Amino acid sequence: MTTKPHQETAAIGRSWLTSTAGILASRVFGLLRDIVLAWYWGSTGVMQAAFNVAFAIPNMLRALFSEGAFAAAFVPMVAGKLSDGDRDGAWHLAERAISLQATVLGVITVLGAAIAAAIWALLPETASEHVRLTFLILPIVMPYALFICLAGAFASILNSLRQFALPALNPIIFNVVQIAAVGLIYPLWRMDELPALIIFCFSILLAGLLQMFALMILCRRRGFVFHFRPAWNDPEVRLFVSKILPAILGNSVQQCNNLIDKALVMYLGPAAIGALAYSQHLVYLPTGIFGVAMGVVCLTSLSQAWNRGNLDEMASSLDFALRQMLFLTIPCTILGIVLAEPAIRLLFQRGAFNEEAVRECAWALRFYLPGLPAFCLAKVAVTPHNARKDTATPVKVSLVCIGLNLVLNLILMQFLRQGGLALSTSICSWVNVIALLWLCRPHLPQWQPSSTIRAALPLLIAAALAGLAAWLVASWTTGRLATWPAFPAQAAILLTGGAAGGITYLGLCLLFRCPEPRQLANCRKPSKKLAAS
Repeated sequence: MTTKPHQETAAIGRSWLTSTAGILASRVFGLLRDIVLAWYWGSTGVMQAAFNVAFAIPNMLRALFSEGAFAAAFVPMVAGKLSDGDRDGAWHLAERAISLQATVLGVITVLGAAIAAAIWALLPETASEHVRLTFLILPIVMPYALFICLAGAFASILNSLRQFALPALNPIIFNVVQIAAVGLIYPLWRMDELPALIIFCFSILLAGLLQMFALMILCRRRGFVFHFRPAWNDPEVRLFVSKILPAILGNSVQQCNNLIDKALVMYLGPAAIGALAYSQHLVYLPTGIFGVAMGVVCLTSLSQAWNRGNLDEMASSLDFALRQMLFLTIPCTILGIVLAEPAIRLLFQRGAFNEEAVRECAWALRFYLPGLPAFCLAKVAVTPHNARKDTATPVKVSLVCIGLNLVLNLILMQFLRQGGLALSTSICSWVNVIALLWLCRPHLPQWQPSSTIRAALPLLIAAALAGLAAWLVASWTTGRLATWPAFPAQAAILLTGGAAGGITYLGLCLLFRCPEPRQLANCRKPSKKLAAS
């Protein structure tokens, strides 16, 4: 029986809310981890600069081979088999695809660690301290890429089964281990920083192993028992490889741009490195809560709709996802720009994180925030292509965006320092989203971009007025609390400004009769249909 578009839209909404709840819990623990590390390291030290750059490498590999390419190629194939009732075929493909992933990543991990160790040994004495430390600890953290990518593969299996909450909660393990590690090594840190840093890096490997085994156990309970059985000549494995190779570039443009940012920011010094890292973490909080969750759910739902040949369902689901992303991220952008410094002071300004670190971080954050809607929309915009098993189109877009990002980085960083790197990433993310959506139109004519654009206009007006309200209230509160201690004063400024902006935005959306709040509320009611927008 064909699923009606509004029924599938409601199902996507409920699955998204479930995934969002899990990711929200994970990101709260991630924020606690960042707060602890900011107190511990600050934002301008050599140790944190080296760690942030070194850890970016396995994180990029995770984006390329797990969250990006693997999911883009793997989920549509497995979800299609499960939709046809061929569970044995799905498990057969999954076992061989994961075996291939483990082999490739194992080789990359060993080579990456060996190359980093060789570079460290050959560095001249004149090399800066944070560069030397980066290549010293990179071989230690490289195996994390293997563990977390296998964890991502098991999470993709659970997502194909429409199990979204438990995979979304999995990163809590990583954050808890990191927080515990800081507490354990703090006494050592005060005596000798280098051994403490190395122990902290080994705790990352422990966290990755625990994440992998936790999801492997969940898959086993749902019928998938993994055995390492590479089958290079299997026709389905060959098809999987033909999809994953272009997807490595096409589905990870944002992560590639971030890696370019981290490479270039090393020339701006430790203060800029820390500022860029912490501002990225703050932007990734709403990106993960809204964008990643919706992208995961959309990929599964659109893949199954394409497999059934239901283009109306695909168009309805895509329109719903895009409009919800705009509804949630546009106000986050405006309010974030207005309240950037109070938020950073409240979260991070303690211990080694000083006033200079606040200013540097806020500077970068204000240039990242205009790209926040694009970061989230990109997670959705790529799904119609991947659902059709078309990973070539995102490749072409990504190559243009990566080249554009590099050129803009080299120009803008001369004038805006780390803010220029952030602004370049924001611009390229918008180019990426617009191109992906434009290129999906010939294959999905049922989706009308004009509907999404019209929906964005009242949201922009409401968000702009909400930002004005937040600024007025925050400014008034700041003047009244000049004699208060720093923490309660910043908390009051952030809460009053945020509340004023949030209430204004929601009130104006209701006044303008925007359908997005009602659609979102109806997602919590399985028995009721989403009203047509």
